[in-house]
Amino acid sequence: MPAVDTKKTRHRTVVMAHAVASGILVVAISAGLTGCADFYRQHRDFQDGWRTGEIVEIGRANEIQRGGRTDCRKTASADELAVQRFAILLDRSTGQRHAHIVMLDPATSVELGDTVSTNVVRCGTPVHVLSHARAPRD
Repeated sequence: MPAVDTKKTRHRTVVMAHAVASGILVVAISAGLTGCADFYRQHRDFQDGWRTGEIVEIGRANEIQRGGRTDCRKTASADELAVQRFAILLDRSTGQRHAHIVMLDPATSVELGDTVSTNVVRCGTPVHVLSHARAPRD
């Protein structure tokens, strides 16, 4: 039976374990940095006025009685107030409910209960429908 060199076997085992541990460390650091970058982007988007929420009311400027934390009717022109549709976006991104009055683009099909994303600070930013409201079950 040939003699086994335990010193070489031990060395190979240590080298392999070191390589595996290094690979795991690289993956963990990459995942951590990606998570931080995503968190920073979400924070920056929030600070810039981007919100995601549910449409709870749609109507002309004079039909919507409720105010909001931001209200695009305050900066809209007389023509926009007369012609455009507005909607109340209910945002829960901070853990509390905040209403925002946004102006709707006539080309965008939005219905009550839809989940949308838009910029509530820059009035006139297109509303992006993320998901449509589910039809009520009978």
